[in-house]
Amino acid sequence: MGLVLQYVERTKSGSWQYRRRVPKDVSAIITKREFKRKLGESEREALAAYPRYHAEVEKEIAEAKLGRVRSEKASSAKATEREAYAEALRRRADLVAAGASDRDLELTADSIAEAYPHGYDYEPQGVPPVERHTINLLRHGLERYKAPSQPLGMPGSCI
Repeated sequence: MGLVLQYVERTKSGSWQYRRRVPKDVSAIITKREFKRKLGESEREALAAYPRYHAEVEKEIAEAKLGRVRSEKASSAKATEREAYAEALRRRADLVAAGASDRDLELTADSIAEAYPHGYDYEPQGVPPVERHTINLLRHGLERYKAPSQPLGMPGSCI
C-alpha cells in the first residue's frame, strides 16, 4: 500500500506531479488557475520534492490572504490615516520590487489620479485615503511625503 499525498497525482507518462487549484478567495491576487509542478519520475523523487513545493504553495496562499485582509482593512471606511498610509507604502514597495523606475511610479500615480474627477485646480476630488497616500508616495517619494502624524489620545501618542 502506497503513501497518499494531498494534491499529488500520477500522470499518463508515469511521472508524479503536484496539482492544486488556487482557492477562490485569493484568485484575484494569485492570477493563475492552479499550482502545478512535476515532482519526479519515481515515487521516491516525488516524496522528496513534495514537502518543499507544498510549503511554497501554502506560503503563497497565506501571503495572498494576508495581503487581501490588509488591503480590505486599509480600504475600509474605518481605516485610520496610518493604516491607509501603511497600505500605500506596501503598494509602492510592491511596484519598486517589481522593478518600476521613478518614471514608472509617476505614470502609475497619474493613472490612479485620472480615475477620479478633477476640481478647478486640476487635483483629483473624492479620492479615498489609501489612493491619496499611494498617489503622493509615488509622485513625491518617501523622503518628501512623510507618514501622517498620530492624533492625540490614540495608543502610542505622546500625551
